[in-house]
Amino acid sequence: DRTHALSVNGVWELPFGRGKWLNTGNGFLNTIVGGWSVNGIYTFMTGEPFNVRSGVRTSNFSHESNADVIKPVEAKLQEKPGVAGPVVFLDNTAFAIPAPGSNGAGRNIFTAPSYWNLDIGINKEFQITERLKLDFRMEMFNFINHPNLSGPNTDITNVNFGRSISKDGNRRDIQLALRYMF
Repeated sequence: DRTHALSVNGVWELPFGRGKWLNTGNGFLNTIVGGWSVNGIYTFMTGEPFNVRSGVRTSNFSHESNADVIKPVEAKLQEKPGVAGPVVFLDNTAFAIPAPGSNGAGRNIFTAPSYWNLDIGINKEFQITERLKLDFRMEMFNFINHPNLSGPNTDITNVNFGRSISKDGNRRDIQLALRYMF
C-alpha cells in the first residue's frame, strides 16, 4: 500500500536526417545522423508501510506481536558508525517487548524508504530499402545505478534490526539488440 506512485515515460525522435528539421542534404551523412531516438522511463514510489515486530509471541502465544513504541522514533535512512550502508533505525532502544497478552503498537505505523529508478534507451533505425529496415537498440535499465534498498529488518531481537540488507530492483543492466525488419 504505497501512498504515491508515479511513472513518466517519453520518446524523443532526434530532428536529424532526411525529412527532419536538420536535414544535411547529403545522403550518406543523413544515413549516419538520421533515424535516432531516445526514450526513457522514470518511476517513483513512496515507501511501503511496515510494522516493528517484537520477536516473541506475547499474544496468547498465537502469533508474534508488534513491538511497543516507548519513545518517539522516526524511520529514515541514516548512517550508523561501524555499520556498512544506511540503517532505518539506529538501535532498538525506542522499542520494547509488549506485556503478555497484548499485541504491541499498531500495524504499519512506519514507512520504508522510497523507490525510484530511471531506464534509458537509444535507438537507431537504418532504412536499407523502401521496405527493409535495420533497427539497432541499446537499453540501459537502472541507468544511473541507483541502489533502492528493501524494507529494514523489523525484529527488535535480531542483531540486524533496522538494517536494509538487500536491494529492491536491479543493478545497472545494459542490453543491445539488432532487428531486421522486412
